[in-house]
Amino acid sequence: MPKLSPDEKWKRFNKKLNELMKVNDFFGLAITYYEMADFLKNEGKDNNHLRKIGYQMKLKLQSEELKRFTDSGVIKNVEILATDDSCESCKNLNHKILSIKEAQLKKPIPVEECTHKYGCRCTYLPVLE
Repeated sequence: MPKLSPDEKWKRFNKKLNELMKVNDFFGLAITYYEMADFLKNEGKDNNHLRKIGYQMKLKLQSEELKRFTDSGVIKNVEILATDDSCESCKNLNHKILSIKEAQLKKPIPVEECTHKYGCRCTYLPVLE
């Protein structure tokens, strides 16, 4: 497969973003923005603005998840789950239990300063009593 030019790469990124925006896929949008940020980093360019947008998409996703938990009427607490290869900031949150209200107020995840290539991959798990 021939290597894509930078212009072709950006066209693909933008097409993907448009498709994801149409269906409100915040996870897909976040990952795409982080992929774009990584592309810029590999080009030796500043990528902070794209990582920030990726973070905002993940923040929206996590906020919606907490709202679904609240709306269930059953879930009162959540546990943060980090991945095995998470950065130290994320690992420090692993298995932390919070009330949904506390999680909504403090917004501990996604971790904005996460150093993983695709940003914070932590998630909330419902804690059932």
